[in-house]
Amino acid sequence: MKIRPATPHDKNRWDAYVETHPLATPYHRFAWGQACEQAYQQPMQYLIAEDEQQQCCGVLPTIQFKRPFSAAKTIALPYCDTGYALADDEAVQTALLRQLGAGADYRDVLHQPADPDTLQSGQKVVLRLPLPDNSDALMSGFKSKLRSQIRKAEKNGLHTALSDNTQPHLSLLPHFYDVYKQNMRLLASPAHAYCWFEAIVSEYADNARVCVVYQGDTPIGAGIVLINGTVAAIPWASTLPEYNRLAPNMLLYWSLLANVTDAGMQTFDFGRSSFGEGTFKFKTQWGALPYSLNWHDGSSGNQPQAVETGPSGTIRQLAETLWPKLPLGFTVAIGSAIRRYISL
Repeated sequence: MKIRPATPHDKNRWDAYVETHPLATPYHRFAWGQACEQAYQQPMQYLIAEDEQQQCCGVLPTIQFKRPFSAAKTIALPYCDTGYALADDEAVQTALLRQLGAGADYRDVLHQPADPDTLQSGQKVVLRLPLPDNSDALMSGFKSKLRSQIRKAEKNGLHTALSDNTQPHLSLLPHFYDVYKQNMRLLASPAHAYCWFEAIVSEYADNARVCVVYQGDTPIGAGIVLINGTVAAIPWASTLPEYNRLAPNMLLYWSLLANVTDAGMQTFDFGRSSFGEGTFKFKTQWGALPYSLNWHDGSSGNQPQAVETGPSGTIRQLAETLWPKLPLGFTVAIGSAIRRYISL
């Protein structure tokens, strides 16, 4: 077996391996690293393992994550929930992880649903929903309250646009970003730069979906879904709170769920949430199951630890108070300048 850095020439064989691996996520695709390089100049150092016949037998996506005035650190992966090695067997996986060296960070997800009785309040989990054969079966499997909330959005006159062959990603991206940046300000969280999303949807191409919810011509909700094999994940979803009474979030998620289900997806990854909190309850109402999320911190010998949410510090509390009151243009400019240096 040989382990070496992957090059752009390996993209097709890398993605072919990732598409068929049962534990792969959309974040494992070559496109994620390419977006990190293009938008944020965070260089990818993807590792590929080859057997004696030079066939790919394992991959590990990593980014040499660089902050100002500090040495680069190997992270698998920044800006998303996961980044573990994929391999044919445990020996290849161990060899790939050993190649990371001391000080590397990576994120892992246990691949069996967690027992809710063992989870602690605030603990970070990933929520995943098994999908049926088609959207009609998906809708019929929902509780009546959930179905009525979806219908409520439609009765309120909301409608969606979803990128496809006739509606390119980039045509919807400005409306997505308009909703996203407003929501990030309200959450007192720095927003990704617009160029990040341009790089993502360009590199993922047909493996991306952009969805926007409108009231008339006004975008009030938006999300992006990324696809790999039979798995779809939604890393970004936002709605404007002043329109929440119209249930745009229900229509947004239903539109995306229906689209990927009818496209043959078998799993929908709702992303990271804190156990027991509002987003956790929102995602579990769709039937999503929690999976424990572990953080392997190189500074502690790469021992896996459950990711938990600690109490907010003074700086965080101050930001939550002041940030939503600042001009939107200022929060976007400052937030997008610093977001590239925040790995989570």
